[in-house]
Amino acid sequence: MIALIRSPRFVELRRFAIAFSSRFGSTFLSFLVMLVASRLLSTHEYGLYVFLFSIGSALGLIAVLGQQILVVKHYRRDAGVDDSLNRTLLRVNAEWLMGGCGALSLAAAGLYVFSDDLPYPYDHLWIGFLFAAVFSLSEYLQNYFRIHGSINISLLPREIIWRAASIAAFFGAAHFGLMSGGAAAMVIVTLLLGGATAYQVAAFLKDEGLAFLRPRADEESPREWRAESGYFIANNVLNSAQAYLETILIGALLGLEQAGFYFVALRIAMLLTLPVTAIDTVGIPLIAARFQAGDRPGAQKLVGQLSMGAFCISLLGALALAVVGPFVLTLFDEHFAQDSEVLVVLCALAVSQAFFGPGSWLLMIGGGERFFLIARSMMFVVYLGLLWLLGRNFGLIGIASAGLLLAIASNWAAARWIAGAWGIDNMATAFFRPFLFGGAGAKAREIRLQTRFEAAE
Repeated sequence: MIALIRSPRFVELRRFAIAFSSRFGSTFLSFLVMLVASRLLSTHEYGLYVFLFSIGSALGLIAVLGQQILVVKHYRRDAGVDDSLNRTLLRVNAEWLMGGCGALSLAAAGLYVFSDDLPYPYDHLWIGFLFAAVFSLSEYLQNYFRIHGSINISLLPREIIWRAASIAAFFGAAHFGLMSGGAAAMVIVTLLLGGATAYQVAAFLKDEGLAFLRPRADEESPREWRAESGYFIANNVLNSAQAYLETILIGALLGLEQAGFYFVALRIAMLLTLPVTAIDTVGIPLIAARFQAGDRPGAQKLVGQLSMGAFCISLLGALALAVVGPFVLTLFDEHFAQDSEVLVVLCALAVSQAFFGPGSWLLMIGGGERFFLIARSMMFVVYLGLLWLLGRNFGLIGIASAGLLLAIASNWAAARWIAGAWGIDNMATAFFRPFLFGGAGAKAREIRLQTRFEAAE
């Protein structure tokens, strides 16, 4: 029994279970945060909160400057504590992060000073920028701790404690008359996220200290890191736009009430991506380790299992939401249910992402960031046209449909690159490959693909 508990397979399953449980708790608490805020604020003020939160989250994902991906791709967790490559990597991460967080902090200070000269709701933008600075640091630390297998430190501060504290603080602020509007709610979540991130910073410094900030004579960062960071930044811009642009545009052009509804519907649909986030948390470091070891068959097997599991869970959830979705929407506002068909389209988007599993992450750690940037940039131009055309003619459901088409196209492009470069199928249907194509022919193909994988390495 002890040998079983200590086996690598059991450890991986335990980490995945912890990650899934944490993500489930995070998603449930996130739902409660939205619900509590919507009940304590007017529809308009809730729309303001959503507007600022979306801007802050979008800018935070950009300001991390791709370092959360760079550390996952290159950090050697099996190396010694004083490994020179890891130390150099952390110093490079710190330099880029100080630039991103510093720029956001200065922008927040400037917006605060001139807030009286800005029209509503942009006079509250300084809160969103301050939130973004904290969020970017938190995003990096989440990825740093998960490559070490420290799932609790990676997830609990932001995913569980921050959200639970936000719910309690909202009720407390409302009781004492401090929940004056969406801007006040945003200040509360920013301060609490700062506290959760400070705990992660303390844990990081306990592990690494500050010695990595002092370069040694024999340490020089590889030149490709700068190019990779540039590609990661550009792709983060596209990821951020895909996740938050629609809500921000709706708030700016159609009204804060409409933005509040769309944000709620999108977050409900994103419950279906919970299995995918669990894969990203635990599965990606394991897949990256198999890449580094040249174990293509092992990587393919793991990817197929994770993608199929994520797709099945997501599909079942979508069927359930198709039934209870209108009722859930009325919990936030009695008028939200009249646009429940938008939720159906957003659920289809979430299921499509689950079908492709960890495709975008596989492409990033596999060296396809340049291809993905070019392909997605071209798609994004088309997406903006669709966003304008469908939004103008069909309203919110047209905007949601444009997002669905972009998600499918970008995931399909990533899957084609991964299949061509690494011989790995990241779609959920890859789970059935050993059963549908078993035998000597499959073994021969496996040998050819393994040779190709090693040559690429």
